[in-house]
Formats: sequence, C-alpha cells, structure tokens
Amino acid sequence: MSIKTPKKAFLLAAGYGTRMLPLSRDLPKPLMPLWGRPLIDHTLSLLASWGVREVLVNCHHDAAQIITHLLAADVSGLRVSISHEPDILGTGGALRKAEWFVAGDEPFWLLNADLAIDVDPGAFVRSYEKGRSLAVLWLHPVKGPRTVEMKRGRITDFRSEGAGADGTYTFCGLHLLSPRILKFLSRDGFASIVPAYERAIKSGEKIEGLTIEDSYWADLGTPEQYLETHRETRRQYRAGKRGGRLFVPSMSERLAELRKKGVTVQGCVTVGRGVTVGSGAFLRDVVLWDGAAVGRGLRVENAIVGRSARIRLPADHIVLPANRLLRSLEVAALESKGWDIDAATAYVLPARGSARAYYRVEDGRHRALLMRYSGERFENTLFVRHARFLKHLGVRVPEVLADSSSPGFCLLEDLGARSLLDVVKCGAPERRVRALYEAVIAQLAVLHDKGRTRAKRSRLPLVPCFDAVLYRWERELFRDHFLSGLGDDALAVAVMKELSRVGRAMVRMPPVLIHRDLQSSNVLIPKRGVPAFIDFQGMRFGPAAYDLASLLCDPYVMLKESLQLDLLDAYNASARSSVEAETFWTAAVQRLAQAIGAYGRLSSLPGCSRFAAHIPGGLSMLARAARKAGDCPHIEMLSGLFLRRSS
Repeated sequence: MSIKTPKKAFLLAAGYGTRMLPLSRDLPKPLMPLWGRPLIDHTLSLLASWGVREVLVNCHHDAAQIITHLLAADVSGLRVSISHEPDILGTGGALRKAEWFVAGDEPFWLLNADLAIDVDPGAFVRSYEKGRSLAVLWLHPVKGPRTVEMKRGRITDFRSEGAGADGTYTFCGLHLLSPRILKFLSRDGFASIVPAYERAIKSGEKIEGLTIEDSYWADLGTPEQYLETHRETRRQYRAGKRGGRLFVPSMSERLAELRKKGVTVQGCVTVGRGVTVGSGAFLRDVVLWDGAAVGRGLRVENAIVGRSARIRLPADHIVLPANRLLRSLEVAALESKGWDIDAATAYVLPARGSARAYYRVEDGRHRALLMRYSGERFENTLFVRHARFLKHLGVRVPEVLADSSSPGFCLLEDLGARSLLDVVKCGAPERRVRALYEAVIAQLAVLHDKGRTRAKRSRLPLVPCFDAVLYRWERELFRDHFLSGLGDDALAVAVMKELSRVGRAMVRMPPVLIHRDLQSSNVLIPKRGVPAFIDFQGMRFGPAAYDLASLLCDPYVMLKESLQLDLLDAYNASARSSVEAETFWTAAVQRLAQAIGAYGRLSSLPGCSRFAAHIPGGLSMLARAARKAGDCPHIEMLSGLFLRRSS
C-alpha cells in the first residue's frame, strides 16, 4: 500500500504561555530559543523533512514578532501563510477559521508550535490509512498529566477521572486529521477541539491514539521544563537517539571560546548570538538568549537569561531587562528615585508558593526588591502597613520605598538574598548559628512584648486571630494533603484525634502579636545590622509558642534538641512572659502538622515541587515534638510509617 505524505500543516502559535511568564512576555514561546535556534524553526525544519509543503501559522499573542521572524526565516521548501486572531479562538476556533486552508479530501497535520518534538511521521500515516480514522493523535504513556484514556488503539475519554493512573496517556499536541473534523466544530467563538472530538466519537467516528517508542516529546510549559529539555536533547544527541536533531552541534564551539576566556562552564549551557561573558564567571545549567551579558566573576546557574539582559549580580532563576518586565507605575516609582530604567535588570525570584511574586531590580547604582501581590487575599494588602508598624516598633524589616494598592506592588529595601536558612545550610559553626538565632529571638521578644498593646492602640488591621477554627483548618490541611495519602484510615482517625487535643490546648495559651510564619527562610541576614523579618503579612494574635515552634522546629534546618532548648531559655530570659517546655513542644506539634500539610499542597503547584523534599524532615521533627509533648503516640509513629511506605 502506497502512503501519501500529507502536504499541509496547521501550526498553532497563538498561545500566551502563561506558565512561562514573564519569559513569554519578552518573547513568544514559539520563538524561544532551543540551543540558540528559535523553537518554531526546529518545527518548520521537521515538517519540511516530512514532505510538508504548505504551512499555515495562527498568531495572537505578540503576532508581530512571529510574523517578522517568519518573513526573515529560512523556510526553503515551505510556503508559509499567516492566520491572525485578534481575539484568541482556541484550537477548535482556530481550525474553523482555517477552513479555507484545510478543506478538501487530503489529511493534514495539526500541531502546537511551542513543543520540542522529533518523531517519524510514517506511523501516523500508516495508522490513518489503515484504520480510516477521523484523526490519529500522538500520545505519551509516561510524561505529562496523562488525562487521556484509550482502549485497543481508540481514544475513549479525553478527561479521565483517573488522570495519571495506569492506562492513561498525555496528548502530545500533534494530530493527523481528516478535513471531516470541520463538521464537528462549534460554529462561533472560542472553542477547544476536544468537544469536537467528543461529538465525533458519539457519532461513530474513530479517534485513534498512537504511542511511538522511538520518538522524542517535551512540553516547554515551565522554566524548569525548558531547562530540562536542553539537557535531554543534548543527551539524545550524544546517544544518537530521537530528539538529538534539536541539538545544534555548533554550540560546543561557542562554549569552547568561553572556556578560553577563563569562563567556567558546567552542566548544560547554551549561548545565543552576541552574548558576552566576563572572565572568571561561572555558568552551570544556563540558557543565555541573544545579546545577554554576564559580568566578570559572577555565578549564574539554573537560570534563563533573556534577550539583552545585563547580569551584575549572581542569578539562579530568570533574568530579564527591567523595561520588559516592569509596569508603568513601577517604572515611574523607580525613575522618581533616580533610576536608569533602560540600564536596569530584573531578577525573577523562584516561586514561594504564595499569591505574591518577587523580583530583585538593579541598574548598577541602585538595588531594590519589587513585590507584586493580588488583593484577592486580604493579608497581601496588609504587608506595607505591617512593615511600617514593625519598623516603628523596633523590629528589623525591609524599608518600604514606594507602594501602590492598584495594581498591588511595593518597592522594598534590598537586604540581600542570604537567609538564616542559607547560613545554617552552608555549614556555619554552631557558635555563629547560636548567635544569629539569639539575635532573632531578641527581635521576636520585642514583637511579642510590645506588639499586642501597640497594635490595639493603633488599630492595626490584622487577619483573624488563632482560634479553634484556625487550628482545625491547619490539621485538616495536614489530613487532606498528607495523611490521606498514606492509605491507613484507622491511623488517620487516631492522629486527627490527637491533633484535636493539641488544638484545644493551643486555644488555652495566652495570645500575643505573632509573626505566624517565622521559619528560617523568612529571616534575612544582612551583611550589616541585625536579622530582618520578611513575609509577615499574616501577622495576627496567637500564642508566643507558635512563633517559637516555627523558628526552632523548622524542618528546613533541623536544629539539635539541645540547641532548641537553649534557645527557648534565651527567649524566656528576654521576654516578659515565659514559655514552658511542654507548651513549646505542644505548639511544635500543631505547627509541624500545618507545615507538612502545606508542603504537600505546595509541591503540587507549578514550579514548587521542591517543597516535597521537606516532608521527611518535617515528620522527623514532628516525631520529636510529639514524644516531648506526650500523649501523641500515633503522631510519633508517623515518621517511621512514611519512610517505610516511601522506600
């Protein structure tokens, strides 16, 4: 049987790429470089190798950049047309608008322009012709969310309730379609193609799913996935496997030139055109876009550096020219303080699992932190007023340089990136660690001793105080995002009963004004001066023991029990009211249950999988606290059970 290779392809380039923000605001995802070459160029080259001769590209977000690129791109052998969408239409709506291009009798390719793929088209064409299907869809059995169900090669469900379970698959964004699909599309407005497929299945059409062992597929949906795709495709190239064609061998020559100039290059590093790197710089797992510049002796790792960004500080996430990131009011606030915005750089800080985003901004002469927040969470609107209150109280916090409630942002004094967590993790001597914790405790005593009276006198707006309802919410967070996953209902009931007793004990503890989230990562250690508190917008009335438990039982650092008790004694020597050891350990049980539940919830969010690594340490500390608090045998045994289940 002769196989007719489809000559037409519809390339979907309209999406915004929200999970890649702020990168996709600087450059549309289809134009983001993979090994220094725009992703869309890889895709067009692949289509040409398949025998495709006509390509229609739909555009919406930043269409001008995509069109300009295509006009200048080397698309030899391809006739490229544009379908512009003033209002984004979705895959189904885009295909409906492209009816003029795909109508007829011949099948056509439909694929996303923001994927990295390498696959032989022959299997699709053979399945299409053999099965007389309406469509053949590429599915992956391992990667991605796996929401598609398939039986004997036919897709039966696109919205599986058992997503990720055995027998589910991820749709890879590549379809081989019959023009018959057009009659199943909704006739107007935004539309996904999935309802069209579902209507087709109900009418008796066959939608075939195809998994291909010798293939490569990667979703570049997050910065972490984008960096990993570079690592993967280089490995594929070296092994002579699919996906290796996405690697650009000339990149090795560029890196060799950097090494000759005294630059240390480790891991997977790619550099675009016109990139400059100063001698003595250290690069590891970095993608430098065209025109980026890295200063001498700087360390940059696990980072994506945008077009023409100038790096003057160590970086470890995303770096962009500030004028491509900042909003007009933010620019005005900086310019009013003498900043040169055209020379400024914005360093995007990793997600902290909150409704706030942080950026370090500098122009070579000034530095500040920019915090953006949503007013949907009431506590975010309190940050600025709380910062000023704490400063007046005598507690060290970053100074507010400028602020706006609509849109919500504030510029803060930059006290550096080194936290109490960093100091402990870098192996500082115990005397140094002890001294820093004692300095933090002295600040905490000021908050607890003066805060309650001053807050009431000034009518400081606060989130609701700790009470039985909030303690119940914390333990239910632990139940829903950790305990239920252990699969032991009897143990879960016993643990929740013990946590309920702990909650009742917490209600009886006298309230002061507390930070509420005083973990080591929320204490900055400036080069000069005393430690400073951050992330205090959740400040409220509650037990002093809760703050002490947050600080001294922090799973991030795992302080020794003897040091915990010494620091508790230091607090009692500084504060007006003392906290007994039994009270402290009881509060630690409550706080650690909340923290472990939070780690479980946060680890499921984009860019926050790292939080899961803290669960074992949290359980170990929880077992210690439960043992010292007494009457919590089931909570105490959790750590061992979890480790056995995880091994």
